Amino acid sequence: MTLETKVKASPDVISTQLDGETVLMHVSNGMYFGLNAVGSVIWETMKEPVTVDRLCDAVADEFEVERDVCENDVRELLAQLEEQGLVTVAAS
Repeated sequence: MTLETKVKASPDVISTQLDGETVLMHVSNGMYFGLNAVGSVIWETMKEPVTVDRLCDAVADEFEVERDVCENDVRELLAQLEEQGLVTVAAS
């Protein structure tokens, strides 16, 4: 996954805020997935198609984090979300 890769929250997922975190549920399989504050920023930003680079910008704007650490963490979370069918990924 590159910085130019576009991602979007899957339309098969519903989400809600609970005590400062986001809880996701995949409608088709009933699987739940919890996101911390950083993951919640990423999820909210992915409501529309967005590049990985833009997601890193959103996290860096909200939290004090080094860019290379941010990029690695964002890619790792996106890989987990993609594996669970929670995001759609399309290389641009």
